[in-house]
Amino acid sequence: MIKKLLSILILLFLVAESKAQQPLYVFPLPQGWGKENISLPIDFAPRIPIKGMEELRFTPGWGNSKTDEYWSYTFLWFIDGVRTYKSDILQSYLTQYFTGLYISNLKNKPKPPADFTQAQIKKVSTQPFDQQTFEGTITTLDFLTGLPISFYARIHIRNFTAIGHTAVLVEISPKEYQQPVWIELDDVANGFKLN
Repeated sequence: MIKKLLSILILLFLVAESKAQQPLYVFPLPQGWGKENISLPIDFAPRIPIKGMEELRFTPGWGNSKTDEYWSYTFLWFIDGVRTYKSDILQSYLTQYFTGLYISNLKNKPKPPADFTQAQIKKVSTQPFDQQTFEGTITTLDFLTGLPISFYARIHIRNFTAIGHTAVLVEISPKEYQQPVWIELDDVANGFKLN
């Protein structure tokens, strides 16, 4: 009887322990895509006042300018606290992000002009699963080539009050929204869920 009770307690402990080690969320990684994880605040954009984790998902053709997936990727900011955003705040964050990203990858390229990154973000109809949805454009310099590049952006804000976190999912591509790469980006963003 005591052995049976002890066995049950050990089994319950092991089940609880395995659940405690599961990540809080699932952020899909399609086959062939690249990934990167970064702690927040971001080293190259330290004035963005967020704490948590950034995860990036890169299309297979992300670094190849000859593909329709060039510079197309999705990233997640899983942020401590429950937040809502306004367009001007997101514009500021994305301007700082892409400015810092370029400068941190300068290597032998010339120093960029002041204000070389500009983001224009507006609130749009809220998509399923979102508390807020935004779209817009970002113009900056491509750190791979040093040349100007423009991106379309879609931003999903999802609040999880029960665990005190906010998911900011950002889809980026130089391709217009009706292009096929956006189906892939949307699938990754829409596949995000809590465990």
